[in-house]
Amino acid sequence: MTNRRTGQRAGTPVGGRGRGRRRGGRHSRKKSYKAQWFSVTALAVLGVVMVLHPDATQERNLAAQFSDQAAASRTIEPPVVAPTQIPTPTATFTMPLRPAPTLTRQPRGSAPNVTVSSGRLGVVPGFDKAIGTKDKLTYRIEIEEGLSFNGAVVAAAVHKTLTDPRGWQAIHPLNFERTDSVDADLRVILATPTLTDKLCLPLITGGEVSCRVEDRVVLNAKRWMYAVPAYSGKVDLYRSYLVNHEVGHALGHGHSTCVTANTPAPVMMQQTKGLAGCLPNAWPTIKAT
Repeated sequence: MTNRRTGQRAGTPVGGRGRGRRRGGRHSRKKSYKAQWFSVTALAVLGVVMVLHPDATQERNLAAQFSDQAAASRTIEPPVVAPTQIPTPTATFTMPLRPAPTLTRQPRGSAPNVTVSSGRLGVVPGFDKAIGTKDKLTYRIEIEEGLSFNGAVVAAAVHKTLTDPRGWQAIHPLNFERTDSVDADLRVILATPTLTDKLCLPLITGGEVSCRVEDRVVLNAKRWMYAVPAYSGKVDLYRSYLVNHEVGHALGHGHSTCVTANTPAPVMMQQTKGLAGCLPNAWPTIKAT
């Protein structure tokens, strides 16, 4: 088709410019073809990689996961704190300025204990040899623990009484010898009223008097300490009476009574309960029965 005014074909650029534009269009299409070809090639290569290495993505994800867990553990883990060493306490002991008082020592000014019973007996250690050549009768001294008496002093008083010339040795063919052996012939026991009542059974002592049962010569500590009013404060004389009276029972003597007033009472009379008009007497040789 020609243009009416110019006589040229329609669609033909003037001055030959149309040919140049056609060339430019073909070049652009070639570039677009090359870009498409490059994209297809890249996708193909990526597909090959994914086909040949299907775990590559998974390994990368797992590695990232472990790295995340490691980082989390590092942030959560508490710091290690070394334990504090606590020093072991130590005790310091000092020596007393003076020895502590023994349990048997009574506080100064306090009343002596003759009634509070511990129920335990202790043997006074030591020996006192017999005087003379007669048969020996051995005895040991036992004192209830807790009483306010010195064992050595009590033992000396008992032995002095038993070996006195006015005592039983002058009447019986024997000599008394003190020992601390378990096989002694007699046990001379100084005890509280409570323990005396127990040791004297089946005899009734009522917490006031003494007794002799089998091989036990039991002296009531209350009587040993305070004697009785009839002795008018002569405690040592009453103690000699107490020993000779109870040992006299062990030698086979029974009780006696006051026959004549104002005369020495028999040593085997129950003088602790009263003299019945007689005078205090502690010695068998003056009136044995």
